[in-house]
Amino acid sequence: MMNVLLVNVEHQWSCSRISLKPSLFKHILQPIANLCISEEQQEYIDFESFFTHTICHECCHGIGPHTIYLPSGQKSTVRLELQELHSAMEEAKADIVGLWALRFLINQELLPRILLRSMYVSFLAGCFRSVRFGLEEAHGKGQALQFNWLYEKEAFILHTDGTFSVDFEKVEAAVEDLSREILTIQARGDKGAAKSLLQKYAQMTQPLSSALLKLESFQVRALYQDQSRLMFLNTN
Repeated sequence: MMNVLLVNVEHQWSCSRISLKPSLFKHILQPIANLCISEEQQEYIDFESFFTHTICHECCHGIGPHTIYLPSGQKSTVRLELQELHSAMEEAKADIVGLWALRFLINQELLPRILLRSMYVSFLAGCFRSVRFGLEEAHGKGQALQFNWLYEKEAFILHTDGTFSVDFEKVEAAVEDLSREILTIQARGDKGAAKSLLQKYAQMTQPLSSALLKLESFQVRALYQDQSRLMFLNTN
C-alpha cells in the first residue's frame, strides 16, 4: 500500500517538476533547527521526518472536502466559498493533517515508531523556515496559524534562552484538534469561521518574532532555477 502511495506521489512531483534533496534539509532546515530548537531535542531533527511529512503534505491536498453542499442544499466548492482565504487554509490543512497522518501511519505500523518524536520536532523547525518569508504568502500564513495554535495549546514551548521544544504529551491532541477545526470549516464552506481563525492565529506573535530575530544572521538565497530544480546557498 505504501509503495503504491510513494509511486503516485513521485509521479505527481515529477509532473510538477519538484525536486527535494537532502541538501535542502542540510543547508536550510538543519541550520535553522540549530538556532531555534532546544539542545535537548536537537537529536530529533532528521531528514527522514522532514521528507516523509513533505510527502504526507502533498497527499493531504487530496484529502478532505473539495466539492461541498451548503446548508441551503446548493452544491459548491471549498475554493469558491472561502475565496481569498482558501490558499492559506488549504496549506495549513495539508500541513497539519499531514502531521496527523504520520501519527496514524505509525499507529498502523506502516511507518517506524522512531519517527514519533522526530516528526514533531522537525515540523516545529519547519515552521520557522516557512514563516521567514512573510505572512502575505499562503504557506507562511498557514504555518503561522499552525504554530500559534500549537503554542497556545502548550504543545510548543519557548524557553528562556529563546529556543523552542515540543511537549510530546500535548502535541498529538493539539494537532488533531486543529485538523478537525480546519476540515470542519472547509466542509461547511464557512468563510466567516476561516477569517476568524486566520485573524486570531495567522499573526506575527512574540514567540514567532523572537525566533525570526535569532534567524536574522541566517540567510538563504536562490542560486538558480530551471525546469527541474531550485538550488540554495547559505550566504553566511
